[in-house]
Amino acid sequence: MRRRVPAAMTTTRAPRARASGFTLLEVMIALLLATIGLLGTVAVQQTMFNATANANDAAIATRLATQALEEFSARTVRIDLDQLATEVSPDWTDVKYLNSAGVRNATKTPEFRFKRETWVVNQGATSPYAVSVRVTYDLDNGSAKTIRVDQQRRKTW
Repeated sequence: MRRRVPAAMTTTRAPRARASGFTLLEVMIALLLATIGLLGTVAVQQTMFNATANANDAAIATRLATQALEEFSARTVRIDLDQLATEVSPDWTDVKYLNSAGVRNATKTPEFRFKRETWVVNQGATSPYAVSVRVTYDLDNGSAKTIRVDQQRRKTW
């Protein structure tokens, strides 16, 4: 025969196991850690974008300086025709503001932000010309960066 269990004894429950799921606190901590990790990734990505932009600007400035040197190299320098003699100056001259394509403008604007200056020095009748070109532009943090390229242009007399 079966025994009957009184009703007062049937209302107590057995304790549940604690490993049945995550608590709200554990989920919030996991989300916090994931957010911190994602913010670190975003910061690294932003730094890389800025570094890429600065490297691109340096490449443009170098190309613009080299372009000016090529223009000076294309000039004739002979005893009967010296096309560099008119470019000789005591200091930096020929200030031009350029855009990334090398188009000139008289004033600095956000598009024409590369300032190119030249300096040609005649070192003597038997010595070569010293040709210098510098290009100045602003970095993304506002500080100025200058690229300078120098070369000697030999005379053919």
